[in-house]
Amino acid sequence: MWIFGRRRKRAAKDAPAAAPRPQLAFEITMDELRAIERVTLHARAQLRALSGGSAATIADASGSPLVPALHERAGAAHALGRPGIPMLVSEIGHVEAAVLNLESYAGHEAVLAEGYTLLKRLAFLTGQARVGQEIGGVVTLPGEAAGDVAGEAAGRPSLRVSPMPAPPPPGGTPSSDRSTED
Repeated sequence: MWIFGRRRKRAAKDAPAAAPRPQLAFEITMDELRAIERVTLHARAQLRALSGGSAATIADASGSPLVPALHERAGAAHALGRPGIPMLVSEIGHVEAAVLNLESYAGHEAVLAEGYTLLKRLAFLTGQARVGQEIGGVVTLPGEAAGDVAGEAAGRPSLRVSPMPAPPPPGGTPSSDRSTED
């Protein structure tokens, strides 16, 4: 019996795996993360209450699995001293699904309006997308060094924690803090 294409099959097995496609991502702020959280969690609550779908279907339709991933990236961005939270361009579909399902399943008007505003903002931010990188399995964006304040100077809120004030000198409080009485 003849076996045709054996060489091609073997060559395909021996070929190195295709390089992963670069992931385009942009930075969102903590306020935008909170808005995504409000919209997706409200969508999940509405879908649970009004649809007969399975838990997996409800999770996918509400976009709620996006929130833990964004929180993980927020932690990584904070640890790296970066001012924003990476969000993949491909993840905007989760927010779109949440907003559409809020519209279909009688979502609160304020949350729905916030969802549409958020979608407009995310559409704008896709124009600023750049190739992300993975560090320990978490998507990050290459950015300025920890000491650089370019993000804050550009008007973007930062995730950085301000340094703690220096402790008072031993033996009491500094004399400049005390007022003298006559």
